Amino acid sequence: MGEEEIKLHRIASHCTEYEPISDAQGYGISWLNTAMSSGCTRCDWCVYWREGECNIYTSRTKFH
Repeated sequence: MGEEEIKLHRIASHCTEYEPISDAQGYGISWLNTAMSSGCTRCDWCVYWREGECNIYTSRTKFH
């Protein structure tokens, strides 16, 4: 895991608004859900990510 992936995981794992894309779209069992179901969270796997424009992400990157 690279430095950027670690930062995305660290922020998402403490985010109260985190909602995985796979859950929101109701994929059930699929390649997307399986890839993201390892218990690992990442900002870029969240419905609120919006290409890094998430308010929580942008405010937290000041501290990480």
